Amino acid sequence: MVKFKKMIGEITILSKNKTVGIICALLANLIFGFSFIFSKTALQIAHPLVILSVRFTVAFLTLNLLLLTKKFKINLKGKSKTKLIMMSIAQPLLYFIFELYGLSLVSSALSGVIIALVPVAVMLLAAVFLKEKSTLLQKLCTILSIAAISAISVISNNGKKSYFLGIILLVLAVLSAAVFNILSRSESKKFTAFERTYIMFLCGALGFNLIAVCVLKWQYFTQICTAFQSINFIISIIYLAVISSVLAFLLYNFSTSKIPAVQSSSFSNIITVVTVIAGVLILKESFNIWQFLLCGIIILGVFGVNTFTPKKE
Repeated sequence: MVKFKKMIGEITILSKNKTVGIICALLANLIFGFSFIFSKTALQIAHPLVILSVRFTVAFLTLNLLLLTKKFKINLKGKSKTKLIMMSIAQPLLYFIFELYGLSLVSSALSGVIIALVPVAVMLLAAVFLKEKSTLLQKLCTILSIAAISAISVISNNGKKSYFLGIILLVLAVLSAAVFNILSRSESKKFTAFERTYIMFLCGALGFNLIAVCVLKWQYFTQICTAFQSINFIISIIYLAVISSVLAFLLYNFSTSKIPAVQSSSFSNIITVVTVIAGVLILKESFNIWQFLLCGIIILGVFGVNTFTPKKE
């Protein structure tokens, strides 16, 4: 009887942890979905590298302010940091660089399809490195979401040509995102969500500032001064740095400690739905019945991935 009660208690705790993890992953990707609006605004004012360097510098400073409240702590002593650093290089450094230059060379239709492959890459790597197997229904639901994203991407194609180099860069972005997901899940046993996010933004702030200075040289400082004269740029950076970086990545890194990598990554497909809806409601972009149906299919696919989980969980 005692063992039975203990077992029931453990199942209840696992169920609650899983629910919290799902909610955090969903909220994080909802925030990511709205970030494109603020990115578009910022891109009208400053160079992409300036935006990235300022974004992650502000995000890193925000995390340090949180440390001063004494409610958040960092303890990295006596822990192997190799995988943590690899995770931080993969995301945000490599992912944003590959995505940034890949999008400039590839049509929006093809880029949407390639980026949508992140959950597939995570599914494959999770099976190999984390021994987290996915069910047949999870695989089918993932394919269903990707098919819907592909269709939406084709419908909204902006007519740009697709270059082979751009495809390669976007594939590398997908791999970077997959590596981040796997390592975040793996390192969640040793490091808290705050510790992982802190090192990520430290690498992002140092890396993007160094790259921006090397590429833009003295124009980098001129562009920063000019950009901060715009209230729209300041508002955009606040959202991108504080909400879409600090809050969203804290939520996402927390979710990877509660649910398998396959489940947490599946919510990235929600970004497409949020992007379409935000474009219609805020930017007054066109919207038709086909896009509405495809968004429903994407949501159905994500729901399936998180419903048809392996029985042993």
